[in-house]
Amino acid sequence: MMRQEAKLRISEGSVAGNQLPSTLCNEAVEALDAAARTHSFDDDLLQTAPARDMRRQIEAMLTVLEKMDPDRVLARQGMISRLTGADIEARLEFELMGKRVMAVANKLRRAAENGKRIRTLLASGKNDLISENARLDAVIDEARQLLSGAHDPSDDFAHARFERRLSNLIAMRASNDLTVKQIDLGAEVLSGLLDRFTDVDTLLLPLWQRNVVALAHAAAGKAQRAAATDFFEIHKNLKTYLQQELSS
Repeated sequence: MMRQEAKLRISEGSVAGNQLPSTLCNEAVEALDAAARTHSFDDDLLQTAPARDMRRQIEAMLTVLEKMDPDRVLARQGMISRLTGADIEARLEFELMGKRVMAVANKLRRAAENGKRIRTLLASGKNDLISENARLDAVIDEARQLLSGAHDPSDDFAHARFERRLSNLIAMRASNDLTVKQIDLGAEVLSGLLDRFTDVDTLLLPLWQRNVVALAHAAAGKAQRAAATDFFEIHKNLKTYLQQELSS
């Protein structure tokens, strides 16, 4: 019963001002052991890397974008091409590449949704670590006070055990600080990537898709050349924006 009460004081009551046992006994050591038990992170934080997944899809999109050749569509609009069906073939190839870009965009969108979910988990994990550090600070302070007041040479073994447990708690506290910093850095990178994806998903990609449709269905001649000019501009802007993300 006495051991259970000691564990309860150190694990739940220290922040509220309760104290450790007054002597360096087994109960005090077990109380520090209880204080060292923490909640685990969500397993998804250990198994997923959303920023990496998003960059992989961005690379895939750039690969497909590089293969799109509107010049081939324009070059195959003459009489001979129309007679041989080469104009239709060029248009179909162009449209197929456009569909592939959108298919990759859907994968990127799913990766971004997962990124948003992981960002929420990171924020929750950070808050848990901050709360845990507040608890550990109180425990460490109490343990140091107890250790500094222990002068019984006949209890060197308990003293050594308690000191070792305290060192473990201090190391855990320092590790939590480092993890919080890493979470902040990871969340910052992920937030920046998600912001850039939002720009692509809500503006650049819809504009690009509309220009693909316009060029694919434009009549030969002046209308087609105008559609091609518009497409070249948004196509270049989309690729440049995506390349900037990969180089950042």
